[in-house]
Amino acid sequence: MKQDIKDTSKSQVIRHCECSEAICSLGRLLRSFLPRNDALEVFRNTLEFSIIFFLIILISSCRTGLISTQNLAYLYDKDMLMFTPEYTVFHKNDTVSVIYYKFNSGNILYVKSDDNGKFISKFSLKAELYESYNMKQILDSNAVTYYDDDRENKRDLIGSFEINTKIKGSALLKLIFTDINKHASLESYIDIYRITPYSEQNFTMLNADSLTFFKPWISDEQQFRILCNNKNVDKFIVRYYNRIFPVATPPYSTQSLATFNFKADSIFSVSVNNGYSGLINFPKKGIYHFQIDSSKKEGFTVLRFNEGFPNITTPSQMFFPLKYLTSRSEYEDLIVMKNRKEAVDKFWMLAAGNADRAKEMIKLYYNRIQDANEYFTSYLEGWKTDKGLIYIIYGSPNVVYRGQDMETWVYGEDRNMLSITFNFYKMENPFSNNDYSLSRSPLYKDGWFQAIENWRR
Repeated sequence: MKQDIKDTSKSQVIRHCECSEAICSLGRLLRSFLPRNDALEVFRNTLEFSIIFFLIILISSCRTGLISTQNLAYLYDKDMLMFTPEYTVFHKNDTVSVIYYKFNSGNILYVKSDDNGKFISKFSLKAELYESYNMKQILDSNAVTYYDDDRENKRDLIGSFEINTKIKGSALLKLIFTDINKHASLESYIDIYRITPYSEQNFTMLNADSLTFFKPWISDEQQFRILCNNKNVDKFIVRYYNRIFPVATPPYSTQSLATFNFKADSIFSVSVNNGYSGLINFPKKGIYHFQIDSSKKEGFTVLRFNEGFPNITTPSQMFFPLKYLTSRSEYEDLIVMKNRKEAVDKFWMLAAGNADRAKEMIKLYYNRIQDANEYFTSYLEGWKTDKGLIYIIYGSPNVVYRGQDMETWVYGEDRNMLSITFNFYKMENPFSNNDYSLSRSPLYKDGWFQAIENWRR
């Protein structure tokens, strides 16, 4: 049974003060105003870090807080979550978007019904559309309630509902999942983009059974089809990029990164009928970018990583992330070893001191890598990203504040000068809406070496 309901959850509401958006604006201003050369790069990063940290302290004393009064750290800490719903959005047409959801039935509470004696779960989903993270005005909303009486069959519950998204440009979608029997709610957030009809949310990826994919990556044998909302399209242009990306540099580094070369390694087409492609599979690793108009950069991206992704399943996959914990000479000594497993074992035994502690450290380190892949994958594996780097070394942040194009992580107490604060800026990227760049500074150097040393005691 399904019916619309009014939301009765007690979930907190994010509210922004006007001045908090100044942090994002100031960061962008500093980046564009100061000249970019080797002599001034350190000064630029240090000045940006110092001013933004000062604003964090100042604005956090306001009644409404920095960027938002809600700490979103729970989004990156599985231990804090009773359930982990996944969402994806597809623009059905110019005015309506479909919200697909998925969660495991084993994470919700089934209660015995007085009517028929069956154990029944009851959960609701509510969507609220806002102009931005300022959260001043609800543009539209929708809420639905669902019931399930199959308690014994633990499975993924997958469904969808719609919301009006007749906007120009971008907006913010707030999603509230409520387990009504538990009286527990979880808020999630998705950026909505209607700037162009060629961008990611105008497409969706379906498996052979026409079920939605909730992640943009596939395995080598996995078949899928692409659906777009333009029924007049007769083919997709697919640009294939075979790239090996370097790992993230330390947060104190001022090394300039190479710009992405948008020249594809190959280009091919896929036939489309009434918006649907046929079934496809991609055995080769790389980036596959589906486009309606090849003169634009926007499109829908499908990713092929190592087998088993996002999990770490082979000694080779365990080896390369050791670069975060080793010096250049140590890494070069390990990489010449032909047996990757022996190289991994050698490092962890030396770092941990004994076999029991080595097992604990290995479990912690590679669980964080797998979590980073889940949370932060963009056009490259999550563990290689700036967010992934910080998450792997420091763990889940204690405080997370999110703005329209910036995210701030705090390790330690909020508004404490002894805490470590990292600022990530959202990048314009045709392959992903999850690409963030860390604002680096030499001020991080001492703390970084201490954090690495903690892994090697």
